[in-house]
Amino acid sequence: MDRENAAYAWNSWYSGGEGLRVAADPHRRLMYLRQNMLNEATHALRRNGRTPRVALYVCTRSSAPDAEEHFVVLRAVAVRRAMRVGAEFTDGHWPSAVERRTGLLKALDQVRQGFVDGILCPDFSHISPDLDEYEQVLRTTAQRRWFVALGCPETTAGL
Repeated sequence: MDRENAAYAWNSWYSGGEGLRVAADPHRRLMYLRQNMLNEATHALRRNGRTPRVALYVCTRSSAPDAEEHFVVLRAVAVRRAMRVGAEFTDGHWPSAVERRTGLLKALDQVRQGFVDGILCPDFSHISPDLDEYEQVLRTTAQRRWFVALGCPETTAGL
């Protein structure tokens, strides 16, 4: 909670005497939340001599060739971040509620069962374009000491 408050304080400010308040950018706040979760989980794994394992997850609007392009990029990201790829999952129904995405649920089930330590996606919108729903997924994974890694951070996705 202190980290959330610090991130919020850093991203907002008060103007002198006018009392003007600029709210935190929700993308930046979620990026800090996810990065803290990712750093804690991967550092703990590496301290114990383990290489973080990830399930790749892609939600596409179209077909398998589009997903394969994302998987090629995500495999390269995993190698660059010294992570091992455990499995690959995809959904082709974008956007839909998280609880109806069988690929995402299977990826999270792989994490729950201990086959992988977290999931790696191209950007946050592959989990959910709705920021509240995305934040709920982040908080749920953080409570269980899992992680979500992204190829493109929240602050640059869609730009």
